[in-house]
Amino acid sequence: MAVIVFQRMSQLVTDYVLGASGSITPPAAWTMGLSSNAVSAFARNSVWSVTVSGTNINELGSTTAAAYARQTIAKSINTGSIDWGTSTFDSTLSTGGQSRAADQVTFGAFSGAPSPNGADAWVITDGTTLNAGQVYVAGDTAAERTFASGDTEKVTATIKAG
Repeated sequence: MAVIVFQRMSQLVTDYVLGASGSITPPAAWTMGLSSNAVSAFARNSVWSVTVSGTNINELGSTTAAAYARQTIAKSINTGSIDWGTSTFDSTLSTGGQSRAADQVTFGAFSGAPSPNGADAWVITDGTTLNAGQVYVAGDTAAERTFASGDTEKVTATIKAG
């Protein structure tokens, strides 16, 4: 599975975490959206866009939602809400690092086929407006998934820094 860390997440580390800069702050909550293009089509400076061209990220359901909506992941750890789990550390030099998984989120049940349809990646972002907001991290889904009425999609995001 391919993953990418976007420029905005890198800025959070270099400017906010390391430099205590007020020029960039983390969002009040993280949200997860589904993209109709795969991580291999993204660049570190990709942005949400209705226009599918170049390295733009196109969100599922942005033309016809069919009950699609971004799912919120709270900025907390193990509180009983949908948030992040306890981090783990693997000291293996070549493959190790610190990782943390979010609780599973569920998209749907869909009321019909969203347009665009065909989820190829999940994207950690901010806000609830489709095809808008900052993008932080993305990962490919196991395979492209198209949706019809009654379908749901369960996604568990894992972030690893090695």
